[in-house]
Amino acid sequence: MDPVAEIKAKLPIEELVGQYCQIQKKGRGFVCVCPFHNDTHPSMQVSPDKGIAYCFACSSGGDIFSFYEKIEGVDFRQAIKDLAEKTGVELPKESFAQKGPKKDEKDRMRDCLQAAQRFYQHQLKENTKAVEYIKQRKLSKEEVIEFGIGVSPDSFSATYEHLLKEGFSKSEILGASLGVQKDLAEGKIYDRFRNRLMFPIHDGQGNIVGFGGRTLGDDDAKYINSAEGPLYNKSRILYGYHYAKEAMRESKTVIMVEGYFDVIACHRIGIQNVVAVSGTALTEEHVKLIKRTCETVVLCLDQDRAGKDAAERSFHLLSREGLLTQVVTLDQKDPDEAAAADPEGLKEKFAKEGVPYVEHVLNELAQQDLSSVQEKRTAMQRILPLLQSISTATERSHYLGKTAELLGTTETALKEDIAQLPEHIPTSEPVVVAQPTQVEEKDDESFSAVEIALALFLYYPKLREGLLQLIEPDEGFSAALFAATKEAPESENITVDMLALPEEFHQRASILLLFCE
Repeated sequence: MDPVAEIKAKLPIEELVGQYCQIQKKGRGFVCVCPFHNDTHPSMQVSPDKGIAYCFACSSGGDIFSFYEKIEGVDFRQAIKDLAEKTGVELPKESFAQKGPKKDEKDRMRDCLQAAQRFYQHQLKENTKAVEYIKQRKLSKEEVIEFGIGVSPDSFSATYEHLLKEGFSKSEILGASLGVQKDLAEGKIYDRFRNRLMFPIHDGQGNIVGFGGRTLGDDDAKYINSAEGPLYNKSRILYGYHYAKEAMRESKTVIMVEGYFDVIACHRIGIQNVVAVSGTALTEEHVKLIKRTCETVVLCLDQDRAGKDAAERSFHLLSREGLLTQVVTLDQKDPDEAAAADPEGLKEKFAKEGVPYVEHVLNELAQQDLSSVQEKRTAMQRILPLLQSISTATERSHYLGKTAELLGTTETALKEDIAQLPEHIPTSEPVVVAQPTQVEEKDDESFSAVEIALALFLYYPKLREGLLQLIEPDEGFSAALFAATKEAPESENITVDMLALPEEFHQRASILLLFCE
């Protein structure tokens, strides 16, 4: 069987979409909130009969390959490679995944990162300082292996020279963000990571896309991450996501922490639905990734000023996407310390002690003296933008009442103050919050009148004498569809496979039939 057809046979469209979105049964198919635009109501149609998932609001989707390409940001070659692995389909050597005499540039960079990880892991065995630090942080040998932890040598060129010996080029090492070229004229390459405990960073499929390095010396930067590049996009990557996504999907909840050690500590005590942002503040892309599987986000960030600011920015982004945002506060500095001090207590907190974020802020404000106008003004500057970001009227009304009672004012007065606020956009980097607007349909994806007419003739074969009243199209999809409609069997349950259409028109025909259905 053709690999493409075999993959499609083994991986129904609803199963693939269900791995990213919460699908609901509707008629003969399913619907879900579209992951490709700022959707609030289920507008993506998932049709098992036609093997497609498509959103007519933003003209996105298609068969399993088109959907996967779009949602993972890969090309068709990578999509067929990933989905073949997912379904256990063996690709022939001359297939899409192996086309050409050499691997493509991204494949070479991935191989380079994997070679670097093996090198770092080998270096760890010989680095007594790193081994001692790992013991101090209470990481077990099993955790070091599971999370792929290693150490970069205290050298300006050891990693670079090793990778050259492994057969990687200068451009591949730079592209994988393992080297830095400070002086273009000199041409000398320096190792990006030196004397650091190394944490591999993975994409959603578990492929290494970069590293995070924690210094073992006195560097000003305690942590540094790989630079942005063809593989690593910090605005889309969550550390630990590929370990957590199944637990996230089952629980509909994700716990968000700050660091690598926090993620590992949570796994150590059996908490798997936990992630950390990777080298940046939470972004809109992160939120969209979370929204595919979760309804609730539990923030467990440091309680210093930076941690509180991060929690507030996160709330604005999460709330605008309709996600319930809770907070868990710890007696210890972070989950890493809490897991060591009281593992059962930490599990209990995550299971039962999450407080809605706005309620958490109101509780903090209630501990302050709010008797003066200035103190009330300061409190309003903190709470009103949060109320503005709440996406549901019922929830906003609930907290308006609580806020009015706390400040000794009326809900009407608070509404007037909120109306005067500028539209709040979190100041995280680098993100622009897309406001809910009507999505413009792409002209190249819309259907012409003749295409719609032909599809209706397919659904109503008794009316096909009306074909004689149409001017036959000259070329392209319309011409092929016209010819196929004339020869189509007289069935009201028509499928694309029953039409004499060239293969390149099958997906468009499926989307058209779904549109008319």
